[in-house]
Amino acid sequence: MTSRNLVVLAGKVARPPHRHYRPDGCLVLQFPLELSDRESQPYQGGENLIDIVAFGKLAELESSLFERGQSLLVKGQLKQRRWQTPEGRHRVRVEIIATDLEKIEPMTPMTANNSNEAESGK
Repeated sequence: MTSRNLVVLAGKVARPPHRHYRPDGCLVLQFPLELSDRESQPYQGGENLIDIVAFGKLAELESSLFERGQSLLVKGQLKQRRWQTPEGRHRVRVEIIATDLEKIEPMTPMTANNSNEAESGK
């Protein structure tokens, strides 16, 4: 049996991305995605954040999407990294390695009314 590691998340950009380049010249973009809805749940101080990482052309093409509060649909793979600090402490980081990033436009009242009419057959 073949296993598949695919994650699809919708959330809001919590902070502007950190941009840096790997030694091979590949652009890396990292930012936290807030998964909770602030209107229905109070912010939990980082409990509902997950780190998103985009590499190369995806990072270059999608850098215009990243402003704080922008809603995004993120597709990618879940990855867990483990390492030991120079002080001997063990660290674990869970992140999504993005394969696709898509801006989600908020629904306007007119859009919401039109979709309700379409569903009811009007």
